[in-house]
Amino acid sequence: METSKPNNRLFIRDMGWYLVGSVIPMGVSFIKTPIFTRYFTPEEYGYLGIVTITFSYISIFLYSWLSSCLWRYYNAFKNKNNLRGLYSNMTAIYIGASVLMLIASGVWYLLAEHPLIRNLIMLSFLQFFIKEFIGLYLIIIRLEGKALKYNVIHSARAVLSFAVLYWMAFVMHYRIEAVILSAIFIDILALLFILLFNREGASISIKSVHKETLGLLLKFGSVGLVSNFFFMLITTSDRYIIALFTDMPTVGIYNQVYNICQFSVVALVNVYFNTINPQLNKELELDFKNSDRLIQDYLFAFLMFGLPIITYLSMFPKEIAFILLGEDFRSGYIIMPWVFISAFMYGLFLFIEIRFKFADKLKNIAVGVILGSILNIGLNFIMIPMYGYHWAAITTFISYLFILFYFYLQDSVGFFRNKTYMRKTVVFILILLVQLVIDFFLRKNYSPKLWQTIAEGLLFFIIYLALIRNTIRKVKIPF
Repeated sequence: METSKPNNRLFIRDMGWYLVGSVIPMGVSFIKTPIFTRYFTPEEYGYLGIVTITFSYISIFLYSWLSSCLWRYYNAFKNKNNLRGLYSNMTAIYIGASVLMLIASGVWYLLAEHPLIRNLIMLSFLQFFIKEFIGLYLIIIRLEGKALKYNVIHSARAVLSFAVLYWMAFVMHYRIEAVILSAIFIDILALLFILLFNREGASISIKSVHKETLGLLLKFGSVGLVSNFFFMLITTSDRYIIALFTDMPTVGIYNQVYNICQFSVVALVNVYFNTINPQLNKELELDFKNSDRLIQDYLFAFLMFGLPIITYLSMFPKEIAFILLGEDFRSGYIIMPWVFISAFMYGLFLFIEIRFKFADKLKNIAVGVILGSILNIGLNFIMIPMYGYHWAAITTFISYLFILFYFYLQDSVGFFRNKTYMRKTVVFILILLVQLVIDFFLRKNYSPKLWQTIAEGLLFFIIYLALIRNTIRKVKIPF
């Protein structure tokens, strides 16, 4: 099967929709963070972070692996005209997982002594129960390439939950529980809208639940579950270690700074993958042997536009902290470059991860992530008590770097043997290195104001685009 003829106009259109759909939630987050980090305390954010991260671990075991199954098998079941079978079996698993989460939440609630933690546990269960279901529905929309519908739902949830949170905090004077309550209220409305008006033709039947299909999903999901769990350890276990060696306000500062940095970059990564995934998944399902070239093209475009964004974000952490964070949280600016780079590397190994999944090399993913998590936790226990909480971000970067090398040493999809792409990538890096040196000497002799820093970043980006304009014109992005 030949790869579809590149259609950059169609690619730009759909990427534009996904960009709008991510820019709106990102903008809401950027507005929300400076407002509420001035209202809620670092200690409150610390408790919220610990509870929500713990529920994320529970969710990985019970829910999150279902999304991997949906990405992996949707096209296979669709080609067999058996989507009802897929939906029915996934629904059965979802119901069973929800019962287990309810039991786990109840046990934790009874064991917890702090009233705030109890409230957050109860609310988090309801939030994850609804949020994970909506997440599966949105994956179906993305797989069908319905960018506009996806972004309307995704953006509306972000905007409306912010509005409700603002009302609850500043009118009703709720404390940190309002962060979860506002999201629950809007997600309930979104769920009702989906069930009543936008089910995408989805139907389920008890008769369609079969032992063989359940076994297929559980087998695939079990290995994915292991890798997801250990990947989660890399990105979040440092909060527990920080709490062990410091205090809850420090956890709150680290968690908020880390989240805002990671969210901003991962949102852009998701825009890109939301755009390419429908075509990439079809190619991997129908013509796996010839998928290397497709991944090379996508990876090159990702580097061409991603490298400057990460570079400029990492240049100006103090200014970003001043704009986005309350005064009590701004000391965390020191971790920002490490988080930005780590989030970008996450996008790089997604290219190989998805290829491994279709090649049934799930053990390769699991081994790499397990080794990375062991490295991360070991370094955290050594470095955090010796040098401070900011080393948690550095150890995460080191672990990401290890996983990246591990994945690409096993399967580079030929990208590093593509002399044309490698030569152009080196040019991108050299341009950005020159700009970094210019910024270094500028700040060594002069302290620019905020507006001057923004102008510098925009000027650098314009220069970068001008210098590679011929490459941009010639790039072909299959769609």
